[in-house]
Parts: sequence; structure tokens; C-alpha cells
Amino acid sequence: MKKIVIILFGFAFFAYAETLKYQFPMLKNTVYNVKVNGTAGWSSFNEKPVTFKIKADFQMELLNLGESDGLCQIKLTAKKSKILVNDDIFEDTTSSETEISAYVPQMLLQIEKSGKIRKTTILKKGLLDFAPFLNMFPVFPETMKLGSRWSQKIESFNFPSGRIPQLEFTYLYEGKSGNNHRIQFLSNQIIKQTMNQQGAEVKITGKNTSDGEILFDSAIGLITKTTGKMNLDVSYMFQVPDPDRKGRFIPVPMRIHLNLNFSFNLI
Repeated sequence: MKKIVIILFGFAFFAYAETLKYQFPMLKNTVYNVKVNGTAGWSSFNEKPVTFKIKADFQMELLNLGESDGLCQIKLTAKKSKILVNDDIFEDTTSSETEISAYVPQMLLQIEKSGKIRKTTILKKGLLDFAPFLNMFPVFPETMKLGSRWSQKIESFNFPSGRIPQLEFTYLYEGKSGNNHRIQFLSNQIIKQTMNQQGAEVKITGKNTSDGEILFDSAIGLITKTTGKMNLDVSYMFQVPDPDRKGRFIPVPMRIHLNLNFSFNLI
């Protein structure tokens, strides 16, 4: 009897385990409406802090150009964009069907079916480094069950107000409802790093308190909806050469903060 219970329990465990893979349709655009809304700011030395309101709305087109060595070749293009900073319009291409955003770069991604991005090539430069944020989408383990956890990192990247350090996120699989799989992601990261920039030491401290939710449709192999917020508060201490005393350095502080709400919705 005990053996039967163990066998049945094992069978139930494996029956419940999920294997999720991305399925990008060949030579057909997959389109997401992307919205970003919030504030970003910075302060340096004894200057007054500067804060900007940011609002962006655009369509992100993903085109699968084919597969090579098990990798999908995904061309990513932003169109129909409207970007505002402090209510000033920086870009508005919403009336055009073909114009490409000048702010979001056009990219070619080499991506595994699990979602892991192996290589990113910039086809057309933009003013914002959007590529790192794509690494927030889940890279699925080989199998998952209710409560499965895994972690992912966004490597250090450039932001208009400064360089953002490496960010870490935890993903939690919360189960399936119909074809939809619900995944939570969150971070309560304490940042403490030391970097070298142009021969000078930079000490970085701060917090990453971000979270969100992802819905993945296993029938079509695509994310259908993502909502979340990114909250970053990062302080930098630069060591700048003292012009009056050779061999001495002056500590120069700088701080960056981001409070952004975002959403990706499959059209």
C-alpha cells in the first residue's frame, strides 16, 4: 500500500510539472503595446536634485526571421511611439504606419526557445538603451511546478543620467489557469558594488525594490501581458583627482532614482 501511495504521488508530481517554451510565429509580426509612466531623477555634489516626469507609449514589433542552431532570429522594432518628458513631446510617430522610433533602438536578438537571449545586435541606434530590460522577461527552467523559483540578472547598462549597476530579480511560478501561466517577479536587492571607470574607483550603494506579474499563454507560446514597477535608488561615490594637490582625490557623490510603472500587452 505504501509503495502505491509513493508511486501515485510521484506520478502526480511529474504530471503537474510544466515545460514552457516560446513560439514566435515565422515571418509574422508579434506586436505588443508598451507603456512606461513615472519619474526619473538625479543629483550630484551640492547641486539641487533634478526630477523628470516620463511617459512613453509605443508598439513593439517582434519578427521571427528564422532559426539557426536552435536560436530564433528576432527583429525588434518600435513604431507608433509617443514619448513625453515633463509634458513636452520628444517624439510622436503615432500617425505613421512605417516610421521607426528614434528613441528606442531597432535590434536583432538571437534567443533560445527558453527565452534566454544569447546575442543582441543594434541595427539602428536609439537614444535609450532598451535592450537590458528585455532580460526581465522570464527564462524558463526545463521544468516547473507550483512554487518553483529561479533568479535572473540584468547586466550593468547605461542610462541617460548615469550607469545602472547589475540588477537581480527572483521569479515565482504561481500555476496555471486555462492556457495562462502566472509568474511573479520581484526584487529586494541591496546594492553594494565597487567599479572602475576611466581609472577611477566608484563605490555604488542603493536598493532595487521592483516587482510585477507576467501571464504566459502556453497554447501560442507567448507572453500575453506584463505589468510591473521598477524602483531604483542608487548612490555613487566617485574619487576625482584634486586639481590643487597631486596624488589626492576628492570624493564626489551622485544619486540616481527611478520610479517607473510599465506594461506590455499583446495586441
